[in-house]
This record gives sequence, C-alpha cells and structure tokens, in this order.
Amino acid sequence: MTTHGHIGTLTRDGEDNVITFVRTFRVPPERVWRALSTQEGIEAWLAPTATIDPRLGGDVEMTFDAENVVSGIITTWDPFTTLAHTWVINDEIPSELRYELTPTAGGTELRLVHRKLPDEMCGGYTPGWHAYLVRLEAVLEGDEPPAWMDVFGEVAPHYG
Repeated sequence: MTTHGHIGTLTRDGEDNVITFVRTFRVPPERVWRALSTQEGIEAWLAPTATIDPRLGGDVEMTFDAENVVSGIITTWDPFTTLAHTWVINDEIPSELRYELTPTAGGTELRLVHRKLPDEMCGGYTPGWHAYLVRLEAVLEGDEPPAWMDVFGEVAPHYG
C-alpha cells in the first residue's frame, strides 16, 4: 500500500485544531496558483462545482455534493504566494484554509494549513486533504486524477 506522498499532521494550538500538509510539485508557482484560485483549477481537483471572485474580500463557493457546500470569503490574496479564505461547510461550521506557495529549484512547495475545525471533523478532514492533494498533483502533472474515495480509503488508516 502506498500513502501517496507525505502524511499530513494534525496538531493543537491552544483550543485550535491545525491540519498541515507540505507538498512539492514539479511545476512553477503560477501553475499551482491557477489550480487553487480559478474556477477551472478548483473544479479539476477539489470540487465538481466552484465559483471564486479572485480578490481580497471575494466570495468562494464549492459544491462537493448535495449535502456538502463550502462557502467563504478570501482573507488573503497575494498572487502566486498566498491564498487564504474562510471555509464554512453547510452554512454552519466555520474554519480557515490557507495555501502558501514557495518557489523551489524544481518547482513549487505548497503548504496547506486548515485551522479551527471542530474535533469531530478532524478525523475525516486530515485524510480528506491528503486525498485531494494527490488529485492536485495528478492534475498538475497532466494526469487523470484518481477517485477521491479510493485514495481516502487507502490513506485513512494512516491517520488513526
């Protein structure tokens, strides 16, 4: 069994749950940024339907399925470097998502940090983000992304 990349971490910062993943992709920051910050990019790896108003204070909405809709407001918009927005699932559970991009010799390092998730959601979100990042890597490399549920099922046992 492969874990499809490095295991992410779930830590506590006071009362705050923090999920962190660091991945390196073999493409420039501009390509990673487009995957994170455009409707077409988001729909290729994360949510089947997405809208994003690409600016500080802009709205974000992602529909995963009929029962799971995420909305948010962009809180940091620094093209090719940092994108952050609130993450409110089904109009009731607010948290914060942040992507930080750093150029490397061979491409881009992405640091994903998801904060303020309730305890009961962390067990699903940690392997969930792992699976989405596997999909992102496939898209960035020009491959067909694997089914999210397949990767989630494979990596979930590594997150206890």
